[in-house]
Amino acid sequence: PSLFQTHVYPLLDDHCSDCHQSDANTPQGPYLAADDVNEAYIAARSKIDLNSPELSRLVERLGEDSHNCWSDDCDSDAQAMENAIRAMADAIIPTAPDSDLVLSKSLNVDDGTLAAGGGRYESNIIARYEFKTGEGLTAFDSSGVDPAIHLQFNGDVTWEGGWGIRLNNGKAQGSTATSKKLSDMIRATGELTLEAWLVPASTGQDDAHIISYSAGPDARNLTLAQSGSNYQVLQRIGEATDGNGEPALDTADDPLQASLQHVAVTFDPVNGRQIYINGVRNGATDPVTPALLNTWDDTFALVLGNEASSDRPWEGVIRFAAIHNRALTEAQIRTNFDAGVGERYFLPFYIGHLIDQPGAYVVFEVSRFDNFSYLFAAPYFINLEQDIVSDEVPLAGLRLGINGQVPDVAQAFATLDTQIGGDGYSEQGETLSRLGTLLPVEQGQDNDEFFLTFERLGSHTHVHTEPQPLPLTPNEYGEQPLAGLRNFAEINATMSILTRVPEGYGDVPDTYQRLRTQLPSEENIEAFLTAHQVGVAQLAIEYCNALVEAERTNDAAIPPLFVGLNYNAGANTITPQQWRDWVISPLFERMVGNGQADQPARADVEGELEQLLFDTNLTQCSSDCVERTATAAKAACAAMLGSATMLMQ
Repeated sequence: PSLFQTHVYPLLDDHCSDCHQSDANTPQGPYLAADDVNEAYIAARSKIDLNSPELSRLVERLGEDSHNCWSDDCDSDAQAMENAIRAMADAIIPTAPDSDLVLSKSLNVDDGTLAAGGGRYESNIIARYEFKTGEGLTAFDSSGVDPAIHLQFNGDVTWEGGWGIRLNNGKAQGSTATSKKLSDMIRATGELTLEAWLVPASTGQDDAHIISYSAGPDARNLTLAQSGSNYQVLQRIGEATDGNGEPALDTADDPLQASLQHVAVTFDPVNGRQIYINGVRNGATDPVTPALLNTWDDTFALVLGNEASSDRPWEGVIRFAAIHNRALTEAQIRTNFDAGVGERYFLPFYIGHLIDQPGAYVVFEVSRFDNFSYLFAAPYFINLEQDIVSDEVPLAGLRLGINGQVPDVAQAFATLDTQIGGDGYSEQGETLSRLGTLLPVEQGQDNDEFFLTFERLGSHTHVHTEPQPLPLTPNEYGEQPLAGLRNFAEINATMSILTRVPEGYGDVPDTYQRLRTQLPSEENIEAFLTAHQVGVAQLAIEYCNALVEAERTNDAAIPPLFVGLNYNAGANTITPQQWRDWVISPLFERMVGNGQADQPARADVEGELEQLLFDTNLTQCSSDCVERTATAAKAACAAMLGSATMLMQ
């Protein structure tokens, strides 16, 4: 920051502050000319290339774009900015690793061997998206099958590092003319496979369409969607489904996670629809009898991340998508899963100079995890000049370094303590770990440089000293309230105990799984949101519905709470005092109790319930009065169960 203030900031402050600061008359981000130099530095960092100052965005905007040059000669202004950045870069002393470290040779990502993703089964592929372009507004169909269904970006769609696109209320859509090949080629075989590598943004998305071949929210040939923690497939199958592809096939056991997953959907006229997650068939059973695909509509469009009507948005990352006009076998799907996805490199760090073995390397599989980090995974030892390595060599405390420094974090291999070579070695090498870890993107993929260090490798040793923990500081937020919130699991357990409805009863578990991410996740009362209260209310309604329905059917599994309430009597025939005796008073006794050191007043609570039942005419009716009795009991129960009395602790 001090070098930025000395060399670059004066130009920005003099010539860009009329716009690029937050209190300007017409503020324009980024605020790289802010009055606060630290704020300006943070905003300008991504626009400065210290390795190649002439490629800095600050220079290109002046020279190539002629953006608000301060003189009559934009090239001269661009040169002044380049000189300032170069002066800043020249004043930086490069960071060199500690000379006492046991070091491998260093590498950039591009020094590695690109993993071509070979071994995939693609004999019947008709549309494929690898997202290798990394720029522009088009995702290209690389299947080689004409016509190519190129997808145009619309809305918030951005490229993801390491091949992929991130969708945030946007979509990538093909034309109906080119999408027609899907209908033509799939109807010809009567089979299909839709596969994708996905990273859902969260498990809380419902009715979110990931990949869809459709016309809108109510008409489709095929759709892969997210429903909470499950994947859902809607597909038009002869007369067995409607025009929207329903009944749908939903996965079992909540397999969807907010992490990278390989998902494959297959269909053939014998086995129907099947779903595979990470190469393993899900236990879902298709409710539809298999039939022909002769009802498919060839006027629909292929869409990623939404519907053609833009009203079913899905948020997350798609790293690969493909459509085949044959149903792949489980073995073929497993092959495609094992082949992996994205831009991956095998990065061989040379260690032969440390163990007297020419050709000896520790190899990592390296990929871009996202725009901000690299994934280093599954290291193994190999000697490329020897088929047999008979001598055992000790290896312990492997750590990753970047740009001359060894980070204190992301050292998943620091506990490694093994012998390389000997009986554990084969021609394919020797696996050191199945783990993976993340390192930050600091200077970009072209410039970040990596190396390995070891606490022990052969005869070389270096004792690694763990950093001292930061001293404890006084609580900057002051005294915190003693009261807190129950979290999602505690809410579910508490509601179960108060109503005596088991957590696994009826629709309760499905409702809880659907709402879990909408319930409080921590006890901090200051983190409570409106969405949390909505989730609490919905779960309370489900528990109370289960309680009342169990009482109506005399289900012995659930002890009754509203003893005396006649569900066969009309709500308008039950007196206010009977509502108090049979419903309001039992709710208070069960869900609030008496004699607590700190609790709401009984008169206030019962007054709220009386207002709900009587003042809103909930217990008054002119028709269907018997059903209104159960409805009123459920409403009073849900109001009490979902209140702060249950939520706070």
